[in-house]
Amino acid sequence: MTLLTRLPAQCAPYVAGTFPVPAAVPQSVDADFPAHGMSRVWPGLSSLWSWGRWRSGELRGVTYKGAGLVTLGQCFADDRQLTAGLVQAVESDRWEALIRWPGSYLVIMARDDGLLAFTDLAGQFPLYYCPVPGRVAFGSRPAIAAAAAGIPARPDRATLAAQILCPTADPLFGERSVLDGVHRLGGGQALRIDAAGHPETWTYDPLIPDRHVSLADGAEALRAALTAAVGARVDLGERLTADFSGGLDSTSLAFLAAHRTRTPLPVFVYHHPDAPAGDLEHAERFARLDGRLELTVLPGSRQTLTYHGLDQVRPAGQPEAAAVNSARLRVRLAGIAAGGSAIHLGGEGGDALLVPAAGYLADLARQGGPRTFGRHCRDVAKARREAPTAVAARALRLSRTSPAGALQRLADRLERPAEGIPQWLDTIAWWPDPGSEAGWLTGAMRGELAELARSRARTETVTPGIGVGDRTALTELRIAATVQQQLSDTAREFEVWPHAPFLDNDVVRACTGLSSYHRADPRAVKPLLGAALAGLVPEPVLTRRGKGNYTAEDYQGARLHAKEIRSLLTGSRLADLGIIDQGAVIGSLDRVLMGIRAPLPALNRLLSAELWLRGLDRRPLRTDPPS
Repeated sequence: MTLLTRLPAQCAPYVAGTFPVPAAVPQSVDADFPAHGMSRVWPGLSSLWSWGRWRSGELRGVTYKGAGLVTLGQCFADDRQLTAGLVQAVESDRWEALIRWPGSYLVIMARDDGLLAFTDLAGQFPLYYCPVPGRVAFGSRPAIAAAAAGIPARPDRATLAAQILCPTADPLFGERSVLDGVHRLGGGQALRIDAAGHPETWTYDPLIPDRHVSLADGAEALRAALTAAVGARVDLGERLTADFSGGLDSTSLAFLAAHRTRTPLPVFVYHHPDAPAGDLEHAERFARLDGRLELTVLPGSRQTLTYHGLDQVRPAGQPEAAAVNSARLRVRLAGIAAGGSAIHLGGEGGDALLVPAAGYLADLARQGGPRTFGRHCRDVAKARREAPTAVAARALRLSRTSPAGALQRLADRLERPAEGIPQWLDTIAWWPDPGSEAGWLTGAMRGELAELARSRARTETVTPGIGVGDRTALTELRIAATVQQQLSDTAREFEVWPHAPFLDNDVVRACTGLSSYHRADPRAVKPLLGAALAGLVPEPVLTRRGKGNYTAEDYQGARLHAKEIRSLLTGSRLADLGIIDQGAVIGSLDRVLMGIRAPLPALNRLLSAELWLRGLDRRPLRTDPPS
């Protein structure tokens, strides 16, 4: 039994491999795999290789009787637990322990007769795989999996278009990735490859809520899981810092950490004086509630506005949500690094788990009783300045609509794009219909997506026990996990390791164990979090309504960098691929420049996809030694 050495941190490391390992390398395998500088993760076992320098504890593994186990991410099991889990899996073919350790991580186990992989529940640490004749290639990044399989890194047009237009319509993606022929093993999923090289995937934990769990039960579970998640980071003994926007999620984590640390906790808030998001006032007031918090304000400027430095955005494994505001992100990370941070806490994932999507009203219509349903509709309508009858009508219609029916409707909307921007009422849906941005796609691309939606409708099924609100929460959770993964990659060069305790498996289980409509109260802000952290976090923090809004930076940045944006769109790779009509997109940009409301989130996703395409490396495996 051998414990592997833990490796130090470096930019952009990855793991990759094939199973089963061919006795001789076929001609179809890329000659650069394994690439120069790669090393076997398990000595004596050649099915998994790694490249680059990892943060301490980020890549860990053990071997036993010709079998190997590795965790990638933030796994807080000790070495004894890792070994015991591998022994149990080898001797009794029971793998339950592998997915029950605290933290958020990808785990891979291999032996002669097969390979098993389990992602974390949120999908922060996915695995990409590519079946080829006689084996399956896989990697922690899509282009790495393609290279290990010996296939070119070609963009998947339909996936790119769907991510731009309707990122929450998860059936359109399934297991597809942004690269053609490369599949994605996402949150809560498992992959088994047998000795003959046949892959099988399944959802090992569908996160079905228990209708009988009360808010008090859920709050107790969340309190235990969240305090343990924060405590695990404190116990690492590294220099700890935290976001402190004044919002509920990050601020609550900072207070939990301050209770456990022996030294003052540095916390950070970003503030642009010419485009205030509304966070600074709250952050300063809350920081005064605990003398252990040391607040630093990271100031914005013209150089941190959205769209600044688009020509300097680093190449990435897939389109990155933060690409258009990378200048702001880098200023934040530089400031955090200057504070001596090694591990930085953030609240990513909290909104997905704690703010029920509007579709929960449909679940309430079926499960909650007419009086409760009516009260929620009235309170929601008042908060949103909508007519209660309109809210109730939308919710009742949704309660009678299946996901398959919603996909058919989506197909129709794609073929006949609507004008204008969807309103809040449109979010009472399985997934909102696209608005005017659907007109950005070429007619051929809209037709292709519509056909894909109808194809998915023919096979789409409802998981018993998961309502509209529950499913939306899982989709939003997986989007948040991807954002956190990309933040972690960007932070490597600053030697900062961002951690999001809300994405830990135990925290996800605690929140999703409660039906979304039980987590909802239109008169309260995140009632589950408030109940869970009462007495641990000051009441003014838990009762803040609203959160920071950075839209003003988007509009100011668009006006300042209109020439650069227009240049990106004029020579668009997306247009070259037949995905967008660049003239239609430029027309929307012109409306933004005139101050007219436009679908900025969709425009930002489009620009992120454009930047990714421009940085796409056709031969992703490095052949030079890591510096």
